[in-house]
Amino acid sequence: MLELEKKDNFLINGDNSNLEITDIISIANGEKNITFTYELLEFLQQGRDQLEKKLKENVAIYGINTGFGGNGDLLIPFDKLDLHQSNLLDFLTCGTGDYFGDEYVRGIQFIMILALSKGWSGVRPIVIETLAQHLNKGIIPQVPMHGSVGASGDLVPLSYIANSLCGKGMVKYNGKLMSASEALKFSLIKPLVLKSKEGLALVNGTRVMSSVSCLSINKFETVFNAAIGSVALVVEGLLASRDHYDMRIHNLKNHPGPILIAQTLNQYLNSNGTNGNISFTQSEKVQKLEKSVQEVYSLRCAPQILGVISENISNAKIVLKREVLSANDNPLIDPYTGDPLSGGNFMGNHIARTMDGIKLDISLVANHLHSLVALMMHSGFSKGLPNSLSPNPGIYQGFKGMQISQTSLVVWLRQESAPACIHSLTTEQFNQDIISLGLHSANGASSMLKKLCDIVSMTLIMACQAIHLRMRSKDNLILSKNTQKLYTSIRKLIPSLENDRATDVDVKTISNAILQNKLDLINLKY
Repeated sequence: MLELEKKDNFLINGDNSNLEITDIISIANGEKNITFTYELLEFLQQGRDQLEKKLKENVAIYGINTGFGGNGDLLIPFDKLDLHQSNLLDFLTCGTGDYFGDEYVRGIQFIMILALSKGWSGVRPIVIETLAQHLNKGIIPQVPMHGSVGASGDLVPLSYIANSLCGKGMVKYNGKLMSASEALKFSLIKPLVLKSKEGLALVNGTRVMSSVSCLSINKFETVFNAAIGSVALVVEGLLASRDHYDMRIHNLKNHPGPILIAQTLNQYLNSNGTNGNISFTQSEKVQKLEKSVQEVYSLRCAPQILGVISENISNAKIVLKREVLSANDNPLIDPYTGDPLSGGNFMGNHIARTMDGIKLDISLVANHLHSLVALMMHSGFSKGLPNSLSPNPGIYQGFKGMQISQTSLVVWLRQESAPACIHSLTTEQFNQDIISLGLHSANGASSMLKKLCDIVSMTLIMACQAIHLRMRSKDNLILSKNTQKLYTSIRKLIPSLENDRATDVDVKTISNAILQNKLDLINLKY
């Protein structure tokens, strides 16, 4: 039995169809320990026994008693099979760049366990038990972010985790950087001695891109939730019509996303979208109404524009759940017959295509908020607000600098939203002649989310300034109940702008509050 800290346990039985992305997030955050059913460990041993039987029959099996990749036609002597697996980890240890954050690595360790526990990888039970010991006791390998092409899975970054199981490489343990061998001594974990197939089973597969994607989707949900809150505050600050969120409109569109966004905006605005009609006195001459009967698209069409993004987040979670619950290394070993099955479940195309789509969604949210900010910042479009939301235009420049900074971030996101999955290149002796680049897509989305969070933060801050100026003007704005709650939660953290001052700290403060769920937001119910 594993020695566990006092945390909730996540029981792995080899099926785990009840798994949710939130479980991966909890484990990545170090909130749960891993345990196994006895039946699962027996099943893994059964599969291992079947593989050993095939090897004794001198059946040629790729990567086990043959070379790797383009060397798959070279047979390895029986007495070198274990060394062959160790060598695999050594030549793959060539990653570059910054190291993944601790939460990403814990997510990778967990997803490795999930994949191997399917029982089709031919590993001994001790392999997933050792992985679980590392995860439960907080041994965090230092894994470089760059090196994977997403074909044969995430070979290079996964080699660092596999090496740590064997006592090689550098890890974090109890908050300190040390060698893996030292961490194993301190934690009383025995180094794993790899047997045939086990090195390949550990480094094949989509485990790194899956972890990065799961954490990124979870963060995107959080940031997108705040973005919808910012739309509601802008509606208040611009004295915009709620009529456009009438549920009759969105029910007729049929798509669930616009319905969800309209419902949420109506919750914020204490409205069902019907504020009454604008009346006028009949005349034969053309007359000018006090205001237009329709708002511009960024206000009027917010549910239709942003609704598709909520749908894409839901769809991405479905794809990611399927991926993390798959057997995704090669070759697979039938645990009932021992038959080796050479295929390509290690390809990360589902992750790549999904996360490239999320990159586009991140940019679309940024574009939308940029348009809303532009409305608030120009007196010709803001229904009487002073330019740049300055309390004293000319003397003070207000949020002119913040708008410029936000524009810079939006342009960065547009540049970074280009798809990675189309950039396949032939590599590894023409064996990997098509590559998925799934980790490129996942890392790209993760990086973009940091910028999007600051864009949302800026929008919330400027919307609150618009509301502040309305409240003290002749408009005497009274907020709806839920927008008042959101406004108040922001004002508790940062003050309104009364004269020009540095606002970079404000942006960081609200960005952190978004990620830490400290703002009084209405959570979208996907």
